Amino acid sequence: MSASPADEQQEPTRAKSFRLPPMFGPIENGQRTWKRLGEIDYELMGYLLSCHLVLEHYMDEFLKAHHEHLDWDAAKLTFGQRVALLNNWNLNARFNPVSTIKHLNNLRNRFSHRIDYVLSREDMLPIVYYLERATEHPMKDASPKELLELFTSICCAAFAGSVSGIHEFKKAPRPQFCPPKL
Repeated sequence: MSASPADEQQEPTRAKSFRLPPMFGPIENGQRTWKRLGEIDYELMGYLLSCHLVLEHYMDEFLKAHHEHLDWDAAKLTFGQRVALLNNWNLNARFNPVSTIKHLNNLRNRFSHRIDYVLSREDMLPIVYYLERATEHPMKDASPKELLELFTSICCAAFAGSVSGIHEFKKAPRPQFCPPKL
């Protein structure tokens, strides 16, 4: 007998717990051991990876706008190579995110290569320092996800402003050169 819709509404929904198989551990006393994975924060991991992808998109558009004559698709640059091209970005030091974007890439690499990596408060310090400098507000109570959201938003705004500025500059009428009359 199936439950009525009213019964289904009263039944609390439980979050499904996802478990991955254990990983190989070291051999101890001639026996294989297994390393069980603890709780993995898939939401934070996914959010960090998403922030990384969004920043990569904005960096691509920034680089294309500054050097539109180059074949960026053929270059197939890594994230690190893209960031290296930004090292001389002429942006006010208070807002320049390049070194912090490099740090975010390091965090992404840790998550990508270590399934059991747990983001620590120390991991977030470069992002905290950047945000405190850029916003002039303390970030001591912000969660890692809140820090990532604000950092990504500020970075994207800086890239978007630069790309828009280049576009507006290219649209602006140029004064015509008139040789002096002799």
